[in-house]
Amino acid sequence: MIEVPGWVILNFFTSFLLILLLIFQNKTSRLQKGRKYSAILICTLVLLFSESIGRIGENNPDSLLILARIGYFIIFILDPVDILFAVNYVDCWMDKESSNARTSFRTAFQAFSIINVVLVTMSSVLQLGWFFYFEDGLYYRGQFFMIRAVLVMVFIILLLVYTVVFRNDFMSEYKNMILFLPIFALIGALCQVFLASIDSTYAGISLGCLILFFFFQSNDVNVDYLTGVLNRRGLDIKMEEKIKTSQQSKKNFAAIMMDIDNFKTINDTYGHDEGDKAIKITADILSDLFGREASIGRFGGDEFCVITDNVSAIELDELILQTREKLANVRDKRKWHPDVDLSCGYAIYNYSTNMSREEFADNIDNLMYTQKQLHHNGQN
Repeated sequence: MIEVPGWVILNFFTSFLLILLLIFQNKTSRLQKGRKYSAILICTLVLLFSESIGRIGENNPDSLLILARIGYFIIFILDPVDILFAVNYVDCWMDKESSNARTSFRTAFQAFSIINVVLVTMSSVLQLGWFFYFEDGLYYRGQFFMIRAVLVMVFIILLLVYTVVFRNDFMSEYKNMILFLPIFALIGALCQVFLASIDSTYAGISLGCLILFFFFQSNDVNVDYLTGVLNRRGLDIKMEEKIKTSQQSKKNFAAIMMDIDNFKTINDTYGHDEGDKAIKITADILSDLFGREASIGRFGGDEFCVITDNVSAIELDELILQTREKLANVRDKRKWHPDVDLSCGYAIYNYSTNMSREEFADNIDNLMYTQKQLHHNGQN
């Protein structure tokens, strides 16, 4: 009977869990929160893979020692980065207005991650052996190993402290669930310290991510279930935030309202499944063209809204044109009605006007319907 080491089983199932979460996450959310959540999953997956090849190399030093060197180097580089990704994810669920009070915490995490990368790289390239080294095929801890290990543990604890101290900054519906990530990361790290034979830190982080996915990521009340972009509620919140930020920073922003022309012909000809596909495709096109910094949402039905810091009319017109061209290409391939198109209206929010969210939204909505009427009258 073949005896499989415990670390192989743990790493295999933890990696399998992370891959499943990554697949489901990419299908449920295209928001910034989703991308930061995915960053934790990917980084933890890379760490697990690095640990696995490191152990393989360590167990076969005669022929595969290079794997141990590579694997442990990546682990020592990325350990704090995984914590930093967790901080960024936790922070994106907090009230943006109070972000200044959290700056010192985030700066400390960032500084530690950067310094760690520099020192570990120097130690490995110059063969200084500060944190780990190999001699006669055997792995040894370096002189600064324990100092770094304690600092990593401290920063995992600080992640929990950060979440608790600024707990009131969370949106009320997310205040308790967000604690699962730092709590399980800490439990995993403590188990690894006191049960040296079990590498449980990454398993703890993965379990925290699993709980967040079921109770948090997959149930975000601000995300449209069909497209993974913002829904009407999320758009209203984002617009309010942008207006407040615009008035405080004295910087303008732009918003574009879009409506799929003759969308009903898709449903009538090919059924509602094809109509849903058209809506998903439109959301994908907008996400790809307007980039990560823009806030993209489904306003309702076949209407979309894009909120962006880009206030160049020339660039906005070009992006809208590209959006229509990409949709036209899809329309021709899928043989939709030739009049399926996009009607768009956009405006630049001027902070000096003190215009309310409702007034600004009504303005771009009217501009969009004006163009829609022109399209129906045969004018481009």
